[in-house]
Amino acid sequence: MIRIVVVVLGVCLAVVPVLAAAADEGLPFQVQRLSDRVLVLKELSPWESNHVVIISAAGLVLVDPGHSAVMGRLIREAVARELGRDRFAYVIDTHGHWGHCWGNAAFPEALVIGHDNVAQTMQTDAANLERRAVYMRGQADQASARLSGLDPASEEARAARLERDHFDRIARGLSEVGFAVQPPQLTFSDHLRLGLGDLSLEMSYLGRGHSDSDITILIPEEKVLLLGCFFLEQGPLPAFGTQPVLDPDRWLANFSAALDREPAIEHVVLGQHTVWPRERLAEMRNYIAWLWPAVQVLDAEGVGLEAAMARLPLTTQLAGLRAAGVSEEELARFHRTEVTALWRQVKESAAAEVGRAVDAGGAAAGVARYRELVAANDPDVFFDENEFNLLGYRLLGQNRVDDAIAVFQLNVERYPDSWNVYDSLGEAYAAQGNTPRAVELYRRSLELNPGNTNAVQALERLGAGAKDVD
Repeated sequence: MIRIVVVVLGVCLAVVPVLAAAADEGLPFQVQRLSDRVLVLKELSPWESNHVVIISAAGLVLVDPGHSAVMGRLIREAVARELGRDRFAYVIDTHGHWGHCWGNAAFPEALVIGHDNVAQTMQTDAANLERRAVYMRGQADQASARLSGLDPASEEARAARLERDHFDRIARGLSEVGFAVQPPQLTFSDHLRLGLGDLSLEMSYLGRGHSDSDITILIPEEKVLLLGCFFLEQGPLPAFGTQPVLDPDRWLANFSAALDREPAIEHVVLGQHTVWPRERLAEMRNYIAWLWPAVQVLDAEGVGLEAAMARLPLTTQLAGLRAAGVSEEELARFHRTEVTALWRQVKESAAAEVGRAVDAGGAAAGVARYRELVAANDPDVFFDENEFNLLGYRLLGQNRVDDAIAVFQLNVERYPDSWNVYDSLGEAYAAQGNTPRAVELYRRSLELNPGNTNAVQALERLGAGAKDVD
Protein backbone atom coordinates (compact mmCIF):
# COMPACT_ATOMS: atom_id res chain seq x y z
CA MET A 1 0.00 0.00 0.00
CA ILE A 2 1.32 3.46 -0.92
CA ARG A 3 0.21 6.42 1.16
CA ILE A 4 0.71 9.98 -0.07
CA VAL A 5 0.83 13.11 2.03
CA VAL A 6 1.19 16.41 0.19
CA VAL A 7 1.89 19.63 2.06
CA VAL A 8 2.45 22.88 0.21
CA LEU A 9 3.14 26.05 2.21
CA GLY A 10 4.16 29.40 0.78
CA VAL A 11 7.44 29.74 2.63
CA CYS A 12 10.37 31.47 0.95
CA LEU A 13 13.83 30.31 1.91
CA ALA A 14 17.13 32.02 1.35
CA VAL A 15 19.73 29.90 -0.39
CA VAL A 16 22.11 28.46 2.17
CA PRO A 17 25.71 28.19 0.97
CA VAL A 18 27.43 24.82 1.07
CA LEU A 19 30.07 24.87 3.79
CA ALA A 20 32.98 22.58 4.51
CA ALA A 21 32.43 20.15 7.37
CA ALA A 22 33.23 21.82 10.68
CA ALA A 23 32.56 21.33 14.37
CA ASP A 24 30.09 23.75 15.97
CA GLU A 25 31.88 25.49 18.82
CA GLY A 26 30.46 24.31 22.13
CA LEU A 27 28.12 21.77 20.52
CA PRO A 28 28.81 18.04 20.05
CA PHE A 29 28.39 18.00 16.28
CA GLN A 30 30.31 18.14 13.06
CA VAL A 31 28.20 19.83 10.39
CA GLN A 32 28.39 18.53 6.83
CA ARG A 33 26.42 20.15 3.99
CA LEU A 34 25.46 17.69 1.27
CA SER A 35 23.63 20.43 -0.64
CA ASP A 36 21.84 23.74 -0.13
CA ARG A 37 18.90 21.83 1.35
CA VAL A 38 20.39 18.84 3.17
CA LEU A 39 22.82 18.98 6.07
CA VAL A 40 24.09 16.26 8.39
CA LEU A 41 24.84 16.84 12.07
CA LYS A 42 27.26 14.09 13.05
CA GLU A 43 27.59 13.60 16.78
CA LEU A 44 31.06 13.93 18.22
CA SER A 45 30.60 10.86 20.41
CA PRO A 46 31.46 7.16 20.43
CA TRP A 47 28.17 6.48 18.62
CA GLU A 48 28.72 9.11 15.89
CA SER A 49 24.96 9.29 15.25
CA ASN A 50 23.85 11.28 12.22
CA HIS A 51 20.93 13.71 12.47
CA VAL A 52 19.79 14.93 9.05
CA VAL A 53 18.11 18.31 8.53
CA ILE A 54 16.16 18.92 5.31
CA ILE A 55 15.22 22.47 4.30
CA SER A 56 11.98 22.65 2.33
CA ALA A 57 9.24 25.09 1.36
CA ALA A 58 6.99 23.33 3.88
CA GLY A 59 9.44 23.89 6.71
CA LEU A 60 12.34 22.05 8.31
CA VAL A 61 12.43 18.27 8.54
CA LEU A 62 14.61 16.40 11.05
CA VAL A 63 15.51 12.76 10.56
CA ASP A 64 16.43 10.92 13.78
CA PRO A 65 16.25 13.31 16.76
CA GLY A 66 18.54 11.34 19.07
CA HIS A 67 18.27 9.73 22.48
CA SER A 68 16.34 12.28 24.56
CA ALA A 69 14.99 15.80 24.76
CA VAL A 70 18.46 16.91 25.90
CA MET A 71 19.92 15.80 22.56
CA GLY A 72 16.94 17.24 20.71
CA ARG A 73 17.56 20.66 22.23
CA LEU A 74 21.23 20.50 21.27
CA ILE A 75 20.16 19.71 17.70
CA ARG A 76 17.82 22.72 17.80
CA GLU A 77 20.66 24.98 18.93
CA ALA A 78 22.98 23.72 16.20
CA VAL A 79 20.29 24.21 13.54
CA ALA A 80 19.55 27.71 14.84
CA ARG A 81 23.22 28.62 14.45
CA GLU A 82 23.30 27.26 10.90
CA LEU A 83 19.92 28.44 9.63
CA GLY A 84 18.73 31.15 11.99
CA ARG A 85 15.62 29.17 13.01
CA ASP A 86 14.87 25.99 14.89
CA ARG A 87 11.19 25.06 14.46
CA PHE A 88 10.44 21.86 12.59
CA ALA A 89 7.43 20.87 10.53
CA TYR A 90 8.30 17.16 10.63
CA VAL A 91 10.45 14.69 12.53
CA ILE A 92 11.04 11.25 10.98
CA ASP A 93 12.24 8.19 12.89
CA THR A 94 14.20 5.80 10.66
CA HIS A 95 13.62 3.00 13.20
CA GLY A 96 12.46 2.41 16.75
CA HIS A 97 15.71 2.09 18.68
CA TRP A 98 15.67 4.50 21.59
CA GLY A 99 19.01 6.14 20.87
CA HIS A 100 17.64 7.52 17.61
CA CYS A 101 14.00 8.37 18.36
CA TRP A 102 13.43 9.25 22.02
CA GLY A 103 14.46 12.79 21.11
CA ASN A 104 10.97 13.18 19.58
CA ALA A 105 10.01 14.75 22.90
CA ALA A 106 12.00 17.92 22.09
CA PHE A 107 9.86 18.77 19.04
CA PRO A 108 6.23 19.23 20.17
CA GLU A 109 5.48 21.48 17.19
CA ALA A 110 6.40 18.79 14.64
CA LEU A 111 4.42 15.93 13.13
CA VAL A 112 6.43 12.80 13.95
CA ILE A 113 6.46 10.05 11.30
CA GLY A 114 7.71 6.46 11.42
CA HIS A 115 6.93 2.90 10.46
CA ASP A 116 4.00 1.12 12.09
CA ASN A 117 6.38 -0.97 14.23
CA VAL A 118 8.14 2.05 15.75
CA ALA A 119 5.29 2.90 18.12
CA GLN A 120 5.14 -0.59 19.62
CA THR A 121 8.91 -0.74 20.02
CA MET A 122 9.03 2.63 21.77
CA GLN A 123 6.11 1.88 24.07
CA THR A 124 7.59 -1.46 25.11
CA ASP A 125 11.07 -0.06 25.60
CA ALA A 126 9.80 2.85 27.71
CA ALA A 127 9.72 0.42 30.65
CA ASN A 128 13.55 0.42 30.54
CA LEU A 129 13.91 4.18 30.97
CA GLU A 130 14.93 4.32 34.63
CA ARG A 131 17.20 1.27 34.45
CA ARG A 132 18.88 2.65 31.34
CA ALA A 133 19.43 6.04 33.00
CA VAL A 134 21.22 4.35 35.92
CA TYR A 135 23.36 2.28 33.55
CA MET A 136 24.34 5.32 31.48
CA ARG A 137 25.25 7.28 34.61
CA GLY A 138 27.51 4.39 35.59
CA GLN A 139 29.16 4.45 32.16
CA ALA A 140 29.77 8.19 32.48
CA ASP A 141 31.29 7.72 35.94
CA GLN A 142 33.58 4.95 34.66
CA ALA A 143 34.81 7.16 31.83
CA SER A 144 35.38 10.03 34.25
CA ALA A 145 37.40 7.80 36.58
CA ARG A 146 39.48 6.53 33.67
CA LEU A 147 40.08 10.09 32.50
CA SER A 148 41.50 11.11 35.88
CA GLY A 149 44.47 8.81 35.34
CA LEU A 150 45.33 9.93 31.81
CA ASP A 151 47.54 12.63 30.37
CA PRO A 152 45.01 15.38 29.49
CA ALA A 153 46.78 16.00 26.17
CA SER A 154 46.74 12.34 25.08
CA GLU A 155 44.51 10.75 22.47
CA GLU A 156 43.24 8.37 25.16
CA ALA A 157 42.13 11.33 27.25
CA ARG A 158 40.33 12.89 24.30
CA ALA A 159 38.44 9.65 23.69
CA ALA A 160 37.60 9.33 27.38
CA ARG A 161 36.23 12.90 27.47
CA LEU A 162 34.02 12.18 24.47
CA GLU A 163 32.77 9.02 26.15
CA ARG A 164 32.18 10.75 29.50
CA ASP A 165 30.29 13.66 27.94
CA HIS A 166 28.28 11.34 25.69
CA PHE A 167 27.04 9.10 28.48
CA ASP A 168 26.48 12.09 30.76
CA ARG A 169 24.18 13.68 28.15
CA ILE A 170 22.22 10.46 27.87
CA ALA A 171 21.95 9.98 31.64
CA ARG A 172 20.78 13.58 32.13
CA GLY A 173 18.29 13.24 29.31
CA LEU A 174 16.76 10.02 30.57
CA SER A 175 16.61 11.35 34.16
CA GLU A 176 15.09 14.70 33.22
CA VAL A 177 11.94 15.56 35.15
CA GLY A 178 8.90 15.26 32.90
CA PHE A 179 10.68 13.36 30.13
CA ALA A 180 8.40 10.87 28.40
CA VAL A 181 8.79 8.63 25.36
CA GLN A 182 6.68 9.97 22.48
CA PRO A 183 5.93 7.61 19.54
CA PRO A 184 5.15 8.85 16.00
CA GLN A 185 1.74 10.35 15.32
CA LEU A 186 1.71 9.30 11.65
CA THR A 187 2.78 5.77 10.71
CA PHE A 188 2.82 3.67 7.55
CA SER A 189 3.27 0.01 6.63
CA ASP A 190 4.94 -0.04 3.20
CA HIS A 191 5.40 3.35 1.52
CA LEU A 192 4.67 6.99 2.32
CA ARG A 193 5.35 9.97 0.07
CA LEU A 194 5.59 13.34 1.80
CA GLY A 195 5.20 16.28 -0.59
CA LEU A 196 6.94 19.41 0.66
CA GLY A 197 6.37 21.79 -2.22
CA ASP A 198 9.86 22.03 -3.66
CA LEU A 199 10.95 18.61 -2.35
CA SER A 200 9.46 15.18 -1.84
CA LEU A 201 10.42 12.50 0.66
CA GLU A 202 9.76 8.92 -0.45
CA MET A 203 9.74 6.63 2.57
CA SER A 204 9.80 2.85 2.17
CA TYR A 205 9.81 0.01 4.66
CA LEU A 206 13.15 -1.72 4.25
CA GLY A 207 12.14 -4.80 6.21
CA ARG A 208 13.62 -6.47 9.24
CA GLY A 209 17.35 -5.86 9.42
CA HIS A 210 18.92 -3.70 12.11
CA SER A 211 15.44 -3.49 13.64
CA ASP A 212 11.92 -4.53 12.67
CA SER A 213 11.04 -0.96 11.66
CA ASP A 214 13.90 0.10 9.32
CA ILE A 215 12.92 2.53 6.58
CA THR A 216 14.70 4.29 3.74
CA ILE A 217 14.05 7.93 2.84
CA LEU A 218 14.74 9.00 -0.73
CA ILE A 219 15.02 12.70 -1.60
CA PRO A 220 15.07 12.48 -5.43
CA GLU A 221 15.51 16.22 -6.00
CA GLU A 222 18.68 16.16 -3.89
CA LYS A 223 19.92 12.73 -5.07
CA VAL A 224 20.18 11.64 -1.43
CA LEU A 225 19.13 8.36 0.20
CA LEU A 226 18.85 8.07 3.99
CA LEU A 227 19.38 4.51 5.24
CA GLY A 228 19.10 4.80 9.00
CA CYS A 229 21.14 2.17 10.86
CA PHE A 230 20.54 -0.76 8.51
CA PHE A 231 24.27 -0.84 7.76
CA LEU A 232 26.08 -0.42 11.07
CA GLU A 233 29.73 0.17 10.32
CA GLN A 234 32.31 -1.60 12.44
CA GLY A 235 35.39 0.26 11.35
CA PRO A 236 34.97 0.22 7.57
CA LEU A 237 32.83 -2.93 7.59
CA PRO A 238 29.07 -2.36 7.14
CA ALA A 239 27.52 -5.16 9.20
CA PHE A 240 23.85 -5.95 8.63
CA GLY A 241 21.30 -8.38 9.99
CA THR A 242 21.14 -7.97 13.76
CA GLN A 243 17.49 -9.10 13.91
CA PRO A 244 16.79 -12.84 14.32
CA VAL A 245 14.43 -12.80 11.33
CA LEU A 246 15.55 -10.84 8.26
CA ASP A 247 14.00 -9.70 4.97
CA PRO A 248 16.85 -9.96 2.42
CA ASP A 249 14.52 -10.14 -0.59
CA ARG A 250 12.90 -6.90 0.47
CA TRP A 251 16.29 -5.26 1.07
CA LEU A 252 17.38 -6.11 -2.45
CA ALA A 253 14.18 -4.80 -4.01
CA ASN A 254 14.45 -1.57 -2.03
CA PHE A 255 18.13 -0.97 -2.76
CA SER A 256 17.66 -1.73 -6.46
CA ALA A 257 14.69 0.64 -6.70
CA ALA A 258 16.85 3.44 -5.26
CA LEU A 259 20.00 2.63 -7.24
CA ASP A 260 18.38 2.04 -10.62
CA ARG A 261 16.13 5.10 -10.77
CA GLU A 262 16.86 8.46 -12.37
CA PRO A 263 18.18 10.90 -11.37
CA ALA A 264 20.86 8.71 -9.85
CA ILE A 265 21.47 9.09 -6.13
CA GLU A 266 24.86 10.52 -5.16
CA HIS A 267 24.89 10.39 -1.34
CA VAL A 268 23.82 7.60 1.02
CA VAL A 269 23.55 8.76 4.63
CA LEU A 270 23.87 6.11 7.33
CA GLY A 271 22.30 6.51 10.76
CA GLN A 272 25.79 6.46 12.28
CA HIS A 273 29.33 7.19 11.24
CA THR A 274 29.64 8.07 7.55
CA VAL A 275 28.06 9.26 4.34
CA TRP A 276 28.61 6.82 1.47
CA PRO A 277 28.90 7.43 -2.25
CA ARG A 278 26.36 5.46 -4.31
CA GLU A 279 29.11 3.01 -5.30
CA ARG A 280 29.38 1.68 -1.74
CA LEU A 281 25.67 0.92 -1.57
CA ALA A 282 25.80 -0.71 -5.01
CA GLU A 283 28.69 -2.88 -3.82
CA MET A 284 26.74 -3.99 -0.75
CA ARG A 285 23.60 -4.62 -2.82
CA ASN A 286 25.60 -6.80 -5.20
CA TYR A 287 27.23 -8.67 -2.32
CA ILE A 288 23.86 -9.52 -0.76
CA ALA A 289 22.43 -10.38 -4.19
CA TRP A 290 25.23 -12.94 -4.61
CA LEU A 291 25.23 -14.27 -1.05
CA TRP A 292 21.54 -14.76 -0.26
CA PRO A 293 20.69 -17.08 -3.21
CA ALA A 294 23.92 -19.01 -2.60
CA VAL A 295 22.98 -19.61 1.02
CA GLN A 296 19.57 -20.92 -0.04
CA VAL A 297 21.14 -23.32 -2.57
CA LEU A 298 23.57 -24.67 0.04
CA ASP A 299 20.76 -25.14 2.52
CA ALA A 300 18.82 -27.13 -0.08
CA GLU A 301 21.88 -29.36 -0.52
CA GLY A 302 21.87 -30.07 3.22
CA VAL A 303 25.36 -28.79 4.01
CA GLY A 304 26.33 -27.35 7.40
CA LEU A 305 27.53 -23.86 8.22
CA GLU A 306 31.24 -24.66 8.12
CA ALA A 307 30.91 -26.43 4.75
CA ALA A 308 28.89 -23.48 3.48
CA MET A 309 31.62 -21.06 4.54
CA ALA A 310 34.18 -23.11 2.63
CA ARG A 311 32.02 -22.94 -0.50
CA LEU A 312 31.41 -19.19 -0.28
CA PRO A 313 34.89 -17.67 -0.63
CA LEU A 314 35.24 -13.96 -1.26
CA THR A 315 36.85 -13.52 -4.68
CA THR A 316 35.83 -10.43 -6.63
CA GLN A 317 33.18 -9.38 -4.11
CA LEU A 318 33.73 -6.28 -1.96
CA ALA A 319 36.60 -4.99 -4.08
CA GLY A 320 35.83 -1.47 -2.89
CA LEU A 321 36.48 -2.45 0.72
CA ARG A 322 39.77 -4.02 -0.28
CA ALA A 323 40.72 -0.84 -2.14
CA ALA A 324 39.86 1.13 1.00
CA GLY A 325 42.49 -0.83 2.91
CA VAL A 326 40.39 -3.46 4.67
CA SER A 327 42.58 -6.48 5.36
CA GLU A 328 41.73 -9.99 4.20
CA GLU A 329 41.46 -11.04 7.85
CA GLU A 330 38.92 -8.32 8.55
CA LEU A 331 36.98 -9.16 5.40
CA ALA A 332 36.88 -12.83 6.36
CA ARG A 333 35.52 -11.96 9.82
CA PHE A 334 32.90 -9.66 8.31
CA HIS A 335 31.94 -12.25 5.70
CA ARG A 336 31.44 -14.93 8.31
CA THR A 337 29.16 -12.63 10.31
CA GLU A 338 26.99 -11.97 7.28
CA VAL A 339 26.89 -15.57 6.10
CA THR A 340 25.82 -16.55 9.61
CA ALA A 341 23.09 -13.89 9.65
CA LEU A 342 21.63 -15.26 6.42
CA TRP A 343 22.22 -18.88 7.47
CA ARG A 344 20.00 -18.10 10.44
CA GLN A 345 17.14 -17.57 7.97
CA VAL A 346 17.30 -21.15 6.68
CA LYS A 347 18.52 -22.99 9.79
CA GLU A 348 17.73 -22.66 13.48
CA SER A 349 20.33 -20.87 15.60
CA ALA A 350 21.18 -22.65 18.85
CA ALA A 351 21.98 -19.24 20.33
CA ALA A 352 18.51 -17.98 19.43
CA GLU A 353 16.95 -21.03 21.08
CA VAL A 354 19.03 -20.53 24.20
CA GLY A 355 18.19 -16.82 24.19
CA ARG A 356 14.46 -17.55 24.20
CA ALA A 357 14.95 -19.98 27.08
CA VAL A 358 16.97 -17.44 29.08
CA ASP A 359 14.32 -14.75 28.48
CA ALA A 360 11.60 -17.11 29.68
CA GLY A 361 13.30 -18.79 32.62
CA GLY A 362 16.69 -17.25 33.33
CA ALA A 363 20.20 -18.66 33.15
CA ALA A 364 19.32 -22.15 34.41
CA ALA A 365 16.67 -22.57 31.72
CA GLY A 366 19.10 -21.35 29.06
CA VAL A 367 21.82 -23.78 30.10
CA ALA A 368 19.32 -26.65 30.19
CA ARG A 369 18.12 -25.81 26.68
CA TYR A 370 21.72 -25.68 25.46
CA ARG A 371 22.37 -29.17 26.84
CA GLU A 372 19.25 -30.48 25.08
CA LEU A 373 20.35 -29.03 21.75
CA VAL A 374 23.83 -30.50 22.05
CA ALA A 375 22.42 -33.91 22.87
CA ALA A 376 19.90 -33.81 20.01
CA ASN A 377 22.59 -33.10 17.39
CA ASP A 378 19.89 -31.82 15.01
CA PRO A 379 21.39 -30.97 11.56
CA ASP A 380 18.91 -28.09 11.21
CA VAL A 381 20.32 -26.40 14.33
CA PHE A 382 23.71 -24.70 14.12
CA PHE A 383 26.09 -23.48 16.80
CA ASP A 384 28.21 -20.40 16.22
CA GLU A 385 30.64 -18.65 18.54
CA ASN A 386 29.70 -15.17 17.40
CA GLU A 387 25.97 -15.87 17.78
CA PHE A 388 26.45 -16.83 21.43
CA ASN A 389 28.73 -13.83 21.98
CA LEU A 390 26.07 -11.49 20.63
CA LEU A 391 23.47 -13.10 22.90
CA GLY A 392 25.75 -12.60 25.90
CA TYR A 393 26.27 -8.93 25.07
CA ARG A 394 22.56 -8.44 24.53
CA LEU A 395 21.95 -9.72 28.07
CA LEU A 396 24.84 -7.67 29.44
CA GLY A 397 23.39 -4.55 27.78
CA GLN A 398 20.12 -5.28 29.58
CA ASN A 399 22.03 -5.43 32.88
CA ARG A 400 21.23 -9.15 33.21
CA VAL A 401 24.79 -9.86 34.25
CA ASP A 402 24.30 -13.34 35.72
CA ASP A 403 22.44 -14.48 32.61
CA ALA A 404 25.19 -13.03 30.41
CA ILE A 405 27.87 -14.86 32.41
CA ALA A 406 26.03 -18.16 31.92
CA VAL A 407 25.89 -17.66 28.15
CA PHE A 408 29.52 -16.54 27.86
CA GLN A 409 30.52 -19.56 29.96
CA LEU A 410 28.80 -21.86 27.45
CA ASN A 411 30.84 -20.21 24.72
CA VAL A 412 34.06 -20.84 26.66
CA GLU A 413 33.03 -24.45 27.11
CA ARG A 414 32.38 -24.96 23.39
CA TYR A 415 35.27 -22.86 22.03
CA PRO A 416 38.07 -23.22 24.60
CA ASP A 417 40.78 -22.15 22.15
CA SER A 418 39.16 -18.83 21.26
CA TRP A 419 40.72 -15.77 22.90
CA ASN A 420 37.56 -13.75 22.32
CA VAL A 421 35.28 -15.91 24.47
CA TYR A 422 37.52 -15.39 27.50
CA ASP A 423 37.64 -11.66 26.83
CA SER A 424 33.83 -11.47 26.77
CA LEU A 425 33.40 -13.58 29.91
CA GLY A 426 35.98 -11.37 31.61
CA GLU A 427 33.95 -8.29 30.75
CA ALA A 428 30.83 -9.84 32.27
CA TYR A 429 32.63 -10.73 35.50
CA ALA A 430 34.04 -7.20 35.66
CA ALA A 431 30.49 -5.88 35.35
CA GLN A 432 29.46 -8.20 38.18
CA GLY A 433 32.25 -6.80 40.35
CA ASN A 434 34.22 -10.06 40.51
CA THR A 435 37.60 -8.53 39.77
CA PRO A 436 39.78 -11.59 40.50
CA ARG A 437 37.80 -13.78 38.09
CA ALA A 438 37.76 -11.03 35.45
CA VAL A 439 41.54 -10.63 35.71
CA GLU A 440 42.02 -14.39 35.37
CA LEU A 441 39.92 -14.50 32.20
CA TYR A 442 41.53 -11.47 30.59
CA ARG A 443 44.94 -12.99 31.23
CA ARG A 444 43.83 -16.24 29.59
CA SER A 445 42.62 -14.24 26.59
CA LEU A 446 46.02 -12.57 26.33
CA GLU A 447 47.78 -15.91 26.50
CA LEU A 448 45.82 -17.00 23.43
CA ASN A 449 46.15 -13.64 21.67
CA PRO A 450 48.96 -11.37 22.92
CA GLY A 451 47.70 -8.71 20.51
CA ASN A 452 44.36 -8.31 22.33
CA THR A 453 44.65 -4.65 23.29
CA ASN A 454 41.15 -4.67 24.82
CA ALA A 455 42.33 -7.16 27.44
CA VAL A 456 45.43 -5.06 28.16
CA GLN A 457 43.28 -1.96 28.72
CA ALA A 458 40.76 -3.90 30.81
CA LEU A 459 43.50 -5.27 33.07
CA GLU A 460 44.86 -1.76 33.57
CA ARG A 461 41.37 -0.52 34.53
CA LEU A 462 41.08 -3.42 36.99
CA GLY A 463 44.40 -2.54 38.59
CA ALA A 464 46.24 -5.55 37.16
CA GLY A 465 48.28 -3.90 34.41
CA ALA A 466 49.55 -5.73 31.37
CA LYS A 467 53.01 -5.93 32.91
CA ASP A 468 51.58 -8.43 35.40
CA VAL A 469 50.40 -10.77 32.68
CA ASP A 470 52.56 -13.87 32.23
